[in-house]
Amino acid sequence: MRMSRLFIQTLREAPSEARTPGLQFLMRAGFVRALGGGFAFLPLGVQVRERLESLVCGALQKENGQPISLPLVRSAEQARSDGRASEERPVQFRDRAQREMLIESGHESAVLAAAASVVQSYKQLPALLYEGWQRFQDEDRAVGGLLGAREGRVVDAYSLHADADHLAAGYAQVRKSLSEALASLGLEAQEVISAEDSTVRATAHKLVFPCAGGEETIVRCPSCGYAANQEVARVSKTVPAAEEPKPTQDVETPDCKTIAELASFLGIPQSRTAKAVFLVADVPGAGDRFVFAVVRGDTALSEIRLKTVLNAAMVGPATEGEIRAAGAEPGYGSPVGLSGITVVVDDLAARSPNLVAGANRKGYHTLNVNYGRDYQASTVADIAMAQEGSPCPVCDAPLIVERGVSLADMWQATDAPARLLDATYLDAEGRARPLALGRYRLHLDRLMAAIAESHHDDHGILWPLVAAPYRVHLMTLGRATPEVSGAAERLYADLTQAGIAVLYDDRDERAGVKFNDADLLGVPLRVAVGDRGLKGGVVEAKRRDRSDVRSVSIDRLIAYVTEALAPQTASKMPL
Repeated sequence: MRMSRLFIQTLREAPSEARTPGLQFLMRAGFVRALGGGFAFLPLGVQVRERLESLVCGALQKENGQPISLPLVRSAEQARSDGRASEERPVQFRDRAQREMLIESGHESAVLAAAASVVQSYKQLPALLYEGWQRFQDEDRAVGGLLGAREGRVVDAYSLHADADHLAAGYAQVRKSLSEALASLGLEAQEVISAEDSTVRATAHKLVFPCAGGEETIVRCPSCGYAANQEVARVSKTVPAAEEPKPTQDVETPDCKTIAELASFLGIPQSRTAKAVFLVADVPGAGDRFVFAVVRGDTALSEIRLKTVLNAAMVGPATEGEIRAAGAEPGYGSPVGLSGITVVVDDLAARSPNLVAGANRKGYHTLNVNYGRDYQASTVADIAMAQEGSPCPVCDAPLIVERGVSLADMWQATDAPARLLDATYLDAEGRARPLALGRYRLHLDRLMAAIAESHHDDHGILWPLVAAPYRVHLMTLGRATPEVSGAAERLYADLTQAGIAVLYDDRDERAGVKFNDADLLGVPLRVAVGDRGLKGGVVEAKRRDRSDVRSVSIDRLIAYVTEALAPQTASKMPL
């Protein structure tokens, strides 16, 4: 591509809406432009995104993945009939016949509907299907720019399996391939557990890019590598020494509505207190249920872990009216003396003796509350949330809490969606079985943004070889003499014929302008043709990630470029 014909305009200064260094360079270099609350991808940006999509789809193809294309628009009536009307679908409208329609945010139901008409026998399993599409997400994200846009290009993949065991094996293999694909980009994305089942088996994972203000809060162990979303992360719990239960005693604790205030007022550590959390859970088949969760005061409640324990579709805070209706007092509540409600107690709180808990009357707490003697639980389970410094569940080292943005989401949906849609196959005995489903989503726009955030210097982007829009940035230097222009034209033709993607800066600009734009755009290899070098039969070659400039004979330029960009040297390029 000749730069004189390229739809591009580089900028000296970053637009005000570009708040992160990576986005500043993407906008200055003409990869993207802010437009209407979103982003327009210009030709260079589209090329990078296409290379990333090719990388991801190539990883799926290695696992025998096959491409599909599914409709973006669906009737609301169909959505209700498949039993998944509560799934996020942010945009609804009426067509010209006044039928309710919606824009899909995912194609799980569509894939299963297609599979139901194609997969008849277990012999057709497993199957892996994928699609690249523009997804409207409209998520409430703390990060701006491409890391949190309203819409984005994604690759969604769906794996179909005979049962949960086959799904687990296939899911692990696809997850490995996708993780390796992202690793080839040199991104320090942390794979974290994002969901577990009741047996503490990981059923979902995310690849999280470190980013201050990101929507994901993760905990990780720098010692052994354990990593999980904070809401599902486990911690090692040290059971305190046994004590004789002491008599309970109500004490006045004015203006002590928080654990910190209570511990300070009584002069005790927060580990000697019990924290009450009042919630309402939506349990399928049982409706809304008032839930009293109890954790030790030095820990926090994980609502996701609680939701798993209750098998609830959703949990949310109870109102003060609901709390008082249950017999408790907001800010001073405890399960002591209450009945007819669901009480879930963290296993550490249940094994901690003589705690201070609310007295269920304003301004008072009760000393020496013990589980088993003073109150009972519907369930005792691990519902505590990991925090900074909590002991790692694997090696007991202190955990670190970090923020980030999810680049990939992968989860095992098992056979529940297929049961809803009656998507079945016949097993070896001829019995109808529901399909087990795995889902995988790669966010291409966020991938591109993460590369720009990770790989840049003071002058511009340093694209990894596999993501760069072009391999070689060819330019002329000095006066556009017939000799210089002719040599550059021949090299452009020879490199292109050799299958090397070339961006040819044929503009009538000063050398400084061309060098600055080359650094800004970040193409891996720059080749400059000048009058002085031509007299010696050489051109100047410089890799974007290095400061040294080499003189390369024109006769062996293609061999040099091929060697410099060969896979075995790709690891030396900016990854």
